Amino acid sequence: MQNGINRRSFLKALGGLAGVAAADAFLNREEILSFLDRDKAAEEAGEIMGQVTRRYFAPLGQELPILGFGCMRFPTKFSTSGREIDAELSEKMIDFAYRHGINYFDTAWFYHDGKSESFVGGVLKKYPRESFFLADKMPTPMLTDLSQAKEIFQTQLERCQVAYFDTYMLHSLSSQEEFVRLYIDQGILDYLREEKAQGRIRSLGFSFHGDVPFFYHLMDQYPWDFCMIQLNYADWNEPGEAPSGSRQAGDLYRKCREKDVPIFVMEPVKGGNLASLSESAESILKAQRPDASMASWALRWGGGSLDGVITLNSGMSSLEQVLDNVQTMMDFEPLSTAEVRAIQQTLGKASDSGALPCTYCRYCDPCPYGVDIASVFRIYKRYGEAAGLDLEYPERASARQKEAFPAHYKNNLERSQRASHCTACGTCLPRCPQHIDIPKEIRAIDDLVQRLSRETGKEVF
Repeated sequence: MQNGINRRSFLKALGGLAGVAAADAFLNREEILSFLDRDKAAEEAGEIMGQVTRRYFAPLGQELPILGFGCMRFPTKFSTSGREIDAELSEKMIDFAYRHGINYFDTAWFYHDGKSESFVGGVLKKYPRESFFLADKMPTPMLTDLSQAKEIFQTQLERCQVAYFDTYMLHSLSSQEEFVRLYIDQGILDYLREEKAQGRIRSLGFSFHGDVPFFYHLMDQYPWDFCMIQLNYADWNEPGEAPSGSRQAGDLYRKCREKDVPIFVMEPVKGGNLASLSESAESILKAQRPDASMASWALRWGGGSLDGVITLNSGMSSLEQVLDNVQTMMDFEPLSTAEVRAIQQTLGKASDSGALPCTYCRYCDPCPYGVDIASVFRIYKRYGEAAGLDLEYPERASARQKEAFPAHYKNNLERSQRASHCTACGTCLPRCPQHIDIPKEIRAIDDLVQRLSRETGKEVF
């Protein structure tokens, strides 16, 4: 692949589909599978495959891809037992990523309702173990004691069908009290260090969802091989700028650099929120790079413009996302000074958008009353917010907007999953890494649905 290759040329080189190359057209499942099969055939025929850029990770003494495959958002399909991973399509997407140099895979106990580890392990089993890197995590929110932690770790190795993990994390650290109670007082951190000494963990770190003082405590008091933080330009705060909600990435990043701890990144596109910006924000970025996707700007911001970052983990759930991400990370080009300024401009123009920062991580699940919180937020963002509906000013909606949103809401959510079932019990609040006031926002969306339904005479039952 040559530097500066555009999306059309990239797809053509892989035997791609004109519809995607022309306008990001929607592909049906059969077209996607056919595309992935042609890409595999091209490699088997000896064609040179484009590879993502790699970075040296000292704790392993090896180079890792700058882009990792987050295994929490695989394509899904409905079956008689409910929604499940689309195994055929997801496996082919993993194979595609592997062929193009993405050989770092990040899974966890909770992902896909506990099915991600077994699925990923089954797919990767066909590859030589030394040819890929596998990350897993100790599920902090469900831990009780050391014996349970030992059982979980052994189960994870069995699920993933491996003898060791290349990177292993204390998952979703959010409070100092919980960390001390479980990992220090129960001895779980010492146990994981023993597993590292025995070679069943090659490098040990943590993923973080707490506040800045807790992060500083972790970094100052304990040695780590790496850490994983939420890092994207929307969550960045400058030196001296007080953290607010999830907007604390600058403080976390600077502490990592101070301690010389390598950084792995989660939510580089903020759960897809940075893949679709306001019209005014997009116009600023397109003036710099007309053909670049909004997601590619977010990846380039975190991937190469910040020292110390090893790998960005992207939860890719569609072929289009994988293609765009691979193209962005091949022959990687960091942001120029002018491009950094352009991103800063978009933040100024979009700062009052009021957009919900939900990344659909589903850490808020399960709701005791059955509300599908992530889906409620996603439907509002996709069919409401993106269409110009404002939760604070619903009266400004057009007649078309007032009719369309309740219909999308009704068609995409089972009755038992809707916002109307929220009791504001608050169970979800401490689980949200974005610090969203979930009951408030859920009730606001329900109020919007009910109001628009009454005004249009089309009740949502």
